[in-house]
Amino acid sequence: MTLLRARPAVAALAAILLGTSVMSGCASNVPTVPEDSTPSATTSETPMLPTPTPTPEVTTTNDPHDPDTWIVTEQGIGPIEVADDYDESLAEIRATGVGPIDCDGVAYGPADDNAYDIMVIKDRHDGTDEVVEITVTWLGDTMGVGPRTEEDLGLGSTKPQVLGAYERAEESTSSIEGRSYVSIADDDSGTQLVFTYVDGYDGAVSVSVISGAEPAYEPCA
Repeated sequence: MTLLRARPAVAALAAILLGTSVMSGCASNVPTVPEDSTPSATTSETPMLPTPTPTPEVTTTNDPHDPDTWIVTEQGIGPIEVADDYDESLAEIRATGVGPIDCDGVAYGPADDNAYDIMVIKDRHDGTDEVVEITVTWLGDTMGVGPRTEEDLGLGSTKPQVLGAYERAEESTSSIEGRSYVSIADDDSGTQLVFTYVDGYDGAVSVSVISGAEPAYEPCA
């Protein structure tokens, strides 16, 4: 009787041991992933900063103290326009050294570098004291100097350059031998911009804004 009761117990124990062995065998077949002991790397990206916009250079135009900044138009040169008051105009550009000379109604002065001169003439016939001509004339070895138009035309500009820049430009000869002009008239103001040429030079030797037919030739003669 004792033996018969012992067999089931042994069988049960064997079954438990067998199950444990099987479970151990299954567990040993499952691959294990080793833990990464290295700390995870954090990607650090420098934020994209906007490219700074360069500060635009401020360009002064028509500075009464600096003729190199003067803009030439069909109405005037720099701060002086045809029909402006002569004395007031000279007072405005006094710092340039342009002033009256021993010739009534004519003001004159060279630029600081002596590359060109400036002449302002008033109405000496009708006695209105209004400016009738502003002229810059080449003096030095470099032609591309002095006041310029918005198209960068001025002393030294050739006839083809001027004729190509203005649809209304007209070429004419002067009453003075060896001289010719390219003129751009402004019908609204009754003035004209004149580029003067002389034989032997391709570039304009003077640039004038006038109310008459031609720029003055030897105004004090």
